[in-house]
Amino acid sequence: MTTLKQPTTMILAVDGGGSKTLCWIADVSSYSTHHDSEYDIIGCGQAGPSNPRSVGFDQAFANLELAIRAAITEAHPFASIGTRAIAIACISLAGAGRPEEQQRVQNWAHGLAFAQQTIVVDDVVPLRFAAAYETRRSARANVNSKANDWNRSVTLVVGTGSIATGYDEHGRAVRSGGWGYLLGDEGSGYAIGLSGLRSICQSHDRGLALSEFQVALLERIQLSHPTQLIGWIYRDSVPRTLIAELAETVLTFAATDPAAGSIIDDAVIALTNEISCVANRLAFSNSDYSLALSGGILTHHPWLIDRILLVLAAKRRSPRLSHLVKAPILGGLEMSEQILFDRKSR
Repeated sequence: MTTLKQPTTMILAVDGGGSKTLCWIADVSSYSTHHDSEYDIIGCGQAGPSNPRSVGFDQAFANLELAIRAAITEAHPFASIGTRAIAIACISLAGAGRPEEQQRVQNWAHGLAFAQQTIVVDDVVPLRFAAAYETRRSARANVNSKANDWNRSVTLVVGTGSIATGYDEHGRAVRSGGWGYLLGDEGSGYAIGLSGLRSICQSHDRGLALSEFQVALLERIQLSHPTQLIGWIYRDSVPRTLIAELAETVLTFAATDPAAGSIIDDAVIALTNEISCVANRLAFSNSDYSLALSGGILTHHPWLIDRILLVLAAKRRSPRLSHLVKAPILGGLEMSEQILFDRKSR
């Protein structure tokens, strides 16, 4: 952290999800858009989950306020949360993809009065901006190179669920996936875990002995026999998070157990289909777009990215550049800074 110098211009980004909420504040008094320099992060805050679909809006707002207050206190001890000390704020939230959800968060932020201007987006939107920032900062990237152009891009997120989104240079946006565990989310952690459980049922129906990976799945959820799965999964509330966590076991055995390997092969095909669907709709050709990747499954198992890229190459849908986003919250700072830069340019 650096000592705050006056006068200062502060921007804020929030990355809120199903497990935690992060808030970063940067001093951009001497930072210019697309300049090859790092953000001067002067305040950080963290709180519990803020996905309104998971915890409800009241709890989401409580955790958002905790994270924002902590960041403002660290950045500027003399600023109150109600003094609109922040020039621009970008709040990105999982579970806030629809306009009515974003408007509700926007109204809450306006009432809290911590920023002069606030934008609210879902947690996928900032990822391509974070990818642009991180690749721009990479020693391997040339800031002026078309190869680092993220105006034509696809973003793939693979966590509990899965979704691919795309943008072209004209601002057109499309998406594939993200339908939730009942209607879609192919290739996601939930889909992988559920396929693992289905493989147990199929082996039992065929009178086959369970493989090592299938036994490990049952042990993970503390069951000893396949028929116990019925009572475990058909509860009042489907254990979606627990099923998604089983993907780790499937991935662990993917290289040694044919059944587990087949599940992962199917997941890779499903994810490349989502990317291809977006690329086709935006008329992206081979090596004609950038690919941003994010989500717990890809972060913890980056070898899956190599598999995805191989399948895309076979489909002649390879990206010219692919990047696994390390800090999604940087995308929110990029979006805030761009709005500030545009405002000053007018």
